[in-house]
Amino acid sequence: MAFTGGRFAAGPATCAQRHMWNLIQQRMPDSAFYNQIHWAALPPGGTLSDVREVLGELVGRHESLRTVYQVGGDGGLRQRVIRSGSFTVGTLKAADETDVWRVIDAWGEDTRRVAFDHAVDLPFRAAIVCRDGEPVQVALCVSHMAADLMGLRVFEAEIARLSAARAEGRAADPPPEFRQPLEQAAFEGSERGLRLLARAGRYWDEQLAGMPATMFPGAATVPESALPPFHSAVLESRAVALALPVLAERYRAGSSAVLLAVVSVLLGRRGGLRRCGLRLLAANRTEGVLRGTVSNLHQEVPVTVDLSGETVADVVRSARVAAMRAYANGLYDPDQAERVVQGHERARGEHIDLSCCFNDARAVREDRPGASPATPAEIRAAMALSTIEDDDLHEAERFFLVVHDDVPDRVRLVLGAQPQVLSPDDVRAFLHAVERLLVSLVADEMSLADCAAVAGAAVADGTWRSPRLHA
Repeated sequence: MAFTGGRFAAGPATCAQRHMWNLIQQRMPDSAFYNQIHWAALPPGGTLSDVREVLGELVGRHESLRTVYQVGGDGGLRQRVIRSGSFTVGTLKAADETDVWRVIDAWGEDTRRVAFDHAVDLPFRAAIVCRDGEPVQVALCVSHMAADLMGLRVFEAEIARLSAARAEGRAADPPPEFRQPLEQAAFEGSERGLRLLARAGRYWDEQLAGMPATMFPGAATVPESALPPFHSAVLESRAVALALPVLAERYRAGSSAVLLAVVSVLLGRRGGLRRCGLRLLAANRTEGVLRGTVSNLHQEVPVTVDLSGETVADVVRSARVAAMRAYANGLYDPDQAERVVQGHERARGEHIDLSCCFNDARAVREDRPGASPATPAEIRAAMALSTIEDDDLHEAERFFLVVHDDVPDRVRLVLGAQPQVLSPDDVRAFLHAVERLLVSLVADEMSLADCAAVAGAAVADGTWRSPRLHA
């Protein structure tokens, strides 16, 4: 499929592009590790030709989808936007609705393993899934250099919007104004951008000064090649979905802060720590011109949650303020941040482990209950509907928790961990502990000393520990 954009251009990479480039280099030769599989449902009435033309139009519009990268003579990463060219769109056949997802999963499993050569390749692949001869889904494999989750959601929405217009024989409304990556790089190099980066550097320095060296004291540091497989599980919970808005209303905080507080309490008390150090995934899309761009803007920013209070309410207040400050400093120079980390490691004489991550990836965060919020009894009864099973999440971190809202009336908590931190049984136990603690808090506020018992863990010297891991 041919594409034509508005310009050929080149310039320095953005902070988020450099951040992702560094992560990819750390995974070499497995550069396919950061490939992402996504899909877009198509409206009825469209043709294969329509969908191909929509994809060509969007590649021409969003420069990140036709950008290649190379390291310049000064060692800095540069991006180069290709003005025109072509790409291949595959066609997949499915027998029925169930088969559609089997086909997408099989295609994704095969395609995700194939690395992109970011110096020459367009950073995405696409295939159209047809059922009874009609296109019903677009399957996408996109390098994280080109788009983060929010960018993929924009891509998905644009595919559906333009496809609907073509199927209905009408002109599509113009897209909202958005900033291309080259303009984002220029902004970061502007006077205002440099002030923001300098502020973020000071924030990193402050956080590293007070953050625990690790959230897992006593856990062995083992080369990844010598470890059993990274294990993950997913808890799908109606009870969590009902409890969060009730607690958000009580605490006058966002439901994300409530979740962050509960996770911090469980991690901190498990390790016997007075502070919880995590990395939050910042979307960096607060400006209107960034909300409609297909690009990678996300960066991972450290946050320290104070656990020295007496109640969960105290931790929620700490988490709310800490998260607001972290997200406000989500845009940073990754090379400067690395220098800050190395400086604190030298000063402290120890390695600082930042591989404990919390990512609230919900598209819509319902922070307040409706006209009839669920009662404590209704929320507790909803726990009977919860399901937990193994998941295929795999991250280059010791602990990675993701929150999704992609199932109606449910919250999905996905947790992955390296086995020297949490065994497969302990991954599941931690997810159940989050749910139990949230549900119990709806009924009554509790002290931090009571949290471990409520969550179903053993208590020793005031410390939360999984009975299975520390028996």
